Amino acid sequence: MKRVPFFHSIAVYSFLGIIVMPVWLLHASSMLTSFKPGKDWMDVDGKKIDCHAGNIVFQEETGTFFWFGEHRGSPAGASCYSSQDLYNWKYRGVALNTGATEGLKGGFIERPKVAYNKKTKKYVMWFHYETSGYGLAHQGVAVCDSAPGPYKFLEHFRPNGNQSRDIGMFSDENGKTYIGYAANRGTSINADIRMVELSEDYLTVTKNDVVTNAHCEGPGVLKWNNKYYLLTSQCKGWTPNPATYYTASEVCATYTDKGSPCIGDTKNTTFDSQPGFIFKIPGYTNGFLYMGDRWNGGGSTNSQYVFLPIIMTSAGKMELRWHNEWKYEDIFTPTPVYERSISDFSTHIYVNAVNNGTLHGYDLLGRDIPYLYQNGTDRTVMNLNRGRMNAALSKGMYLIR
Repeated sequence: MKRVPFFHSIAVYSFLGIIVMPVWLLHASSMLTSFKPGKDWMDVDGKKIDCHAGNIVFQEETGTFFWFGEHRGSPAGASCYSSQDLYNWKYRGVALNTGATEGLKGGFIERPKVAYNKKTKKYVMWFHYETSGYGLAHQGVAVCDSAPGPYKFLEHFRPNGNQSRDIGMFSDENGKTYIGYAANRGTSINADIRMVELSEDYLTVTKNDVVTNAHCEGPGVLKWNNKYYLLTSQCKGWTPNPATYYTASEVCATYTDKGSPCIGDTKNTTFDSQPGFIFKIPGYTNGFLYMGDRWNGGGSTNSQYVFLPIIMTSAGKMELRWHNEWKYEDIFTPTPVYERSISDFSTHIYVNAVNNGTLHGYDLLGRDIPYLYQNGTDRTVMNLNRGRMNAALSKGMYLIR
């Protein structure tokens, strides 16, 4: 059967005054290629994204981003969306349904945050669990084998006896994960911000729990040049207000006030948003994504998202500027291949078989790696270790005959 060229097929119907477009092209034309802060954001099915005050997790194996947040529609709980580019998101469902979960019925969850534990191979969700009046002030935890869920609820409690309302999350390069939370000082609600280290399996808190006297909400954390930056809002409920950032030499430490990061924020409202999370975009040296929420007077499905680039200056200052539209590819600096560590190579090595009798291994720089070991005609799994390869089962190089 002779294939008809695409543009010819359009011409066939031109006498009718109709241009026929294939479904795939119509879909491609609707794909998003940038962030538009403060605008309604639709998922790939054309429905408004309902995923507030959450965070993003990157799954290396599949190159997939998972976005978690408050699901303000029905059913209430924590929603999950997935994406390959951070612009176009597919709804994956409600990852944790409060109304259908024993132990959560009668209450609600806010600011869900998820981290992947490489040792246990579990996705762990933390959230602020509350009842009417905001007097409970608990943290809750749930767990799942896969990112989208559904998550199994484990418990909710006051961490180390402290009240806990707004929470943030930060995972360090060493695999340790921390919760930042708005705590009380005596009877003064949210008068402090605390940073607590999670247990090795991320399922509970440790006693490494340090306080900073700062009346704030909406904590987000990033690491830059071996210094930790804590970004918060003031305590004004659903009303947008000025942001403040703090710095410390350790994650769990007392942070020092550095003032507002916002440049050109004429209304002094963090561009009509409240911080929710700071996501480090993989593959970019300075790719810090500010994830903010525009509540419009209350938490609802009518809230918008304010995603903006965080710029770290040469002087070590944090800066946040408004952009009507922007692309992270245009603003952030790609991480040069030569800066990637040996541990990165061990999980991202490509192999080439030349002829049938000779095997060559190449690292990401395209260098031919010596010391290849081949076990007869079997496929052999190799491990890259300090520039050479040892015969050992690992997540390292695969030599394919």
